[in-house]
Amino acid sequence: MSDQRLLLVVGAGAIVTLILLESLYGTGQLRYFVYVLVGLFIIFGGTAAILWAARLERKAKRSDELDHLKSEFVSRVSHELRTPLTTIKALTRLLLRGEVSEQKRREYLETISIECDRQIDMILNLLDLSRIEGGVFRLSVEKVEAADVISSCVKSEIAAAERRSHKLQVKPIGDLPPICADPKHLRRVFSNLIENSIKYTPDGGSITLSAELDGDNVALRVTDNGRGIPKADLPVLFDKFYRGDPAPHSTALAGATSNDAFLDDADVSGVGLGLYLARDVLVRMGGKISVETEVGVGSTFTVHLPVWAPGTCGKTENEVKGNARSIVSG
Repeated sequence: MSDQRLLLVVGAGAIVTLILLESLYGTGQLRYFVYVLVGLFIIFGGTAAILWAARLERKAKRSDELDHLKSEFVSRVSHELRTPLTTIKALTRLLLRGEVSEQKRREYLETISIECDRQIDMILNLLDLSRIEGGVFRLSVEKVEAADVISSCVKSEIAAAERRSHKLQVKPIGDLPPICADPKHLRRVFSNLIENSIKYTPDGGSITLSAELDGDNVALRVTDNGRGIPKADLPVLFDKFYRGDPAPHSTALAGATSNDAFLDDADVSGVGLGLYLARDVLVRMGGKISVETEVGVGSTFTVHLPVWAPGTCGKTENEVKGNARSIVSG
């Protein structure tokens, strides 16, 4: 029960009690009614004071939590910027000296390119977060082919998968109907899911992309045989700034590397915005995202988006949100 409702109940109880006493004893016992009324208002005032103190305590606790979250976020972003920029600066100095072989030169340039792309992605995520919270985030929902999105994401992520010796494959996709989506943001969402699978799967793993018709939606899936996600992380998996630790090493993958070595060497960078933005963007498109996971076995993230039909795409954002709420609640 909210504070306001509790105060209302106490006040109403005081008035009802006074009326009942007056009807039982008559107006001749007015002084007793005054005593009762004073007592009830003392209770009422005490209750209000307790509730007010509890509210102030909750506000103070929430303020402390926000301050801690802000400090942690600034520290995390600073780290995410400093580490790759240091790498870029060091490699650039080596290249400027001109004392490296052609093979090393290509490796250094590829590393610089990868680190630059990573920083661009983080900045784009921060800009999207700012637009969403500022109420100025906009999508261009249109007719999109799911196979084209998957193909585009494979081309952009295949190199990252090969560096970790992962097998990135696409299951045969039959004749699927087009979907309603913003193609640019959908590619970013799906690429982020692939990147997460690459990060949290030990070297030599398998990542499979697929798409199929699921009722009035098309389901796009990213499945890996990585470490999985602990159950304790699932309720907050899509929360802003939340990043869980990789799950313990599975028996099946124990030969790949030790858990300590994986935690040291794995590319698990980020500020915890990818899944939060993915859920928000998909809801705005009229879709949703879900996950099935088991520690030591792997995870499957599924993106559901509505099938395109004449007149269904290009709706106003409020209409899209309304459709999304009905899909999510279902």
